[in-house]
Amino acid sequence: MSMESWTQGEKRSLVRVTAPKKDRDNGTLIDGNKLWTYSPKINRVIQVPSSMMNQSWMGSDFSNKDISRTDDIIERYDHRLLGETNLDGLVVYEIESVPHEDAAVVWGKEVFRIREDNVMVEQRFYDQDGELIKTLRTLEVSEMGGRTVAAQQRMEKTDTPDEWTEIRLDSISFDVELGDSVFTLSNLRNPRN
Repeated sequence: MSMESWTQGEKRSLVRVTAPKKDRDNGTLIDGNKLWTYSPKINRVIQVPSSMMNQSWMGSDFSNKDISRTDDIIERYDHRLLGETNLDGLVVYEIESVPHEDAAVVWGKEVFRIREDNVMVEQRFYDQDGELIKTLRTLEVSEMGGRTVAAQQRMEKTDTPDEWTEIRLDSISFDVELGDSVFTLSNLRNPRN
């Protein structure tokens, strides 16, 4: 499957499927904490309720919550540095993030491995009992758009190790001027280039 996506800040994004033909123009719009999907087959925009945020996003190993969250990990979790290692000549920080008691989140904790250049190497998701449920790993780091980025990542669920979803970036541009009209329900339903 091929997709294009646009983001504005940390709270707005639009993802649109470009191939295969049967899925073309399916899309997802995120604006703040709200998420909508559009299916051209039924010509309908659906707002995804909070009760469905943990369900699969477009049949992948990513959940709706995985793709919609922005900075809630910063606001709703306490963070602790577990240690530092070296990888390819760079310092990698291992950080444990535990949600606040009153935070409306699914995970019991998340553990990140982040390079000193801010590229995430790994993110592990644990349930409330401390069991590892799934892991997001960076498989390839590249220079794109003048920055170092995670160019290929894989999400794997612990209980199905032979199945996974990979995301690969073909190209990326930064600091592009985007109008507010890009992140509207109208544009989700009727794409404008």
